[in-house]
Amino acid sequence: MSDKSNAVTDDEFVEADELLASIPVEAEAMDLAEADGFMTAVQLLPKTPETKDWLPHILSTIGAKDAGTGSAASDKRLRALLLKRFHQIGDQLTQAVPLDPVYFEAEDEKGRPLTGKAAIEALEPFALGFLEAAQTWPGILDTNSRAVARSLHGVLRHLPEEALGDFAQVKTILDKEAPLEDLPSALSDMVSCLAEIAHETKGYDLPELNEPEEGEEKA
Repeated sequence: MSDKSNAVTDDEFVEADELLASIPVEAEAMDLAEADGFMTAVQLLPKTPETKDWLPHILSTIGAKDAGTGSAASDKRLRALLLKRFHQIGDQLTQAVPLDPVYFEAEDEKGRPLTGKAAIEALEPFALGFLEAAQTWPGILDTNSRAVARSLHGVLRHLPEEALGDFAQVKTILDKEAPLEDLPSALSDMVSCLAEIAHETKGYDLPELNEPEEGEEKA
């Protein structure tokens, strides 16, 4: 089992997201959910890039040089929190523990939580971050493994409409042939797909997956 004493706490998730939000808007930093998808994909790459190569992508998705919060102490704290989460994801994968993707509850224009199929929108940032890493380094999108390609569908189907590109047709087929009814079922499906990718790209054992409970939210 993973060492829960090294797990990121709820307060640390909130702190990390607030620190990311404090980076100047022109740098276009990721939010924590997007960063979590990004770091998950990095952990799934056959060859893991060095921290100095992947961490700056979270601080600025447009490659702004030396992007940060404006405070050396805050930058140091943010780096520590991101690395703590990165290593937690890696530990869960190597120890065959189901991942717990970060997401934020989706709301309507009046601030009310979305329910049913509409609530699945909460997974869009995670999918965006995942795609960013998969497009940056080889080993996932360019795979020759049918298992990886198939499992990728379970992640990329959650991309926002404007980011789907050529995958839009695949998503339409998936939504018809393998519909997801609510956020818990979508989350469970995505976690299962991530485990399958890890099994193929890293050789990790597959975890025993449990259905998430209705209303369960991370971060």
